[in-house]
Amino acid sequence: MKLSQIKFTAFVASSIDGRIAKNSRSGTDWTSKEDWNFFQNSLSKFDAVVVGYNTYKVAENRIKKRNTIVFTSKVKESKNIGTITFFNPKYSNIPDFFKKMKYKKVAVLGGPRIYEFFLKNKMLHELFVTIEPYVFTSGVPMFLGDKFIKYNFILESVKKLNKKGTVLLKYKYAN
Repeated sequence: MKLSQIKFTAFVASSIDGRIAKNSRSGTDWTSKEDWNFFQNSLSKFDAVVVGYNTYKVAENRIKKRNTIVFTSKVKESKNIGTITFFNPKYSNIPDFFKKMKYKKVAVLGGPRIYEFFLKNKMLHELFVTIEPYVFTSGVPMFLGDKFIKYNFILESVKKLNKKGTVLLKYKYAN
């Protein structure tokens, strides 16, 4: 299987001002039930999920049942514990790793360094962004880049999820 045959889709819940959490140890308990339902229904269609270590620690109990790849600097070689694979992209060949895993659809769940990693490596094919009607003014940004780079996406759909104004945006990466 070629890396290009794997579809990587990111899921992000965000405030209006682009914040995904209060801090690196907080979760998304502020999102709407409509977003949660969409998210859970969507994840059932994926072979695996990718998260960063902080996201893993916040959501550990909820993702134990899924094939989960945790990107972390805490290991040098891949380490499997049940359905969880701890993986350090710095010391591994990303294409070889994903080919070996034989996943066809992978959900990218964050945090910002993970989203950025998949963008930089041109491995992000789709992006679902739920915008919740809040402004946080500070917190964890959706992406954490170290320099300005513009990535082009095409808006495929917009769906209002509830009366409060929660909106689901679906984007496709525009090569």
